[in-house]
Amino acid sequence: MSHNIKFTISTLEREKEIVNMVCKNIEFLKSNRIRFILPEKAIEKEYNIKKYESYKELLEAEWVKRGEENFVEKLLTFFHKPADFQFIIEISNYGPIGFYNENNNTVTINLNTHLDVIKTIKHEMVHIMVEPFIKKYHIEYHQKESIVNMILKILE
Repeated sequence: MSHNIKFTISTLEREKEIVNMVCKNIEFLKSNRIRFILPEKAIEKEYNIKKYESYKELLEAEWVKRGEENFVEKLLTFFHKPADFQFIIEISNYGPIGFYNENNNTVTINLNTHLDVIKTIKHEMVHIMVEPFIKKYHIEYHQKESIVNMILKILE
């Protein structure tokens, strides 16, 4: 496993934060057709650490199996980032399929996704890299997604 990637599991408190974030942004998510998951019962009742741990192990193994360290190297080179730049991949039971926080280089991935989760992680990593430009140039959501997808295509 690369020193650039650290897979983590959301704590119960963090899961509550994610649910609150989704609730605050529900109109944006719906209007942009972004799929998301909210708890069916109390978060405490749904929190299953074994489910998170087994998903984390699966992701770590898949990341290595697919040789994605090469992707990280290319991404960091493309954006002129230092070799020790680190991404945190956080596993959650809630929220959109994947989302990012550029302030702490965290990609949060929903363990309920049926999409290519490794591709989703890479997509969100590109978001982290481009976000300063998105903010600087006031780029709209759909245009931002196109830019991220184009960069991802270049790097793959």
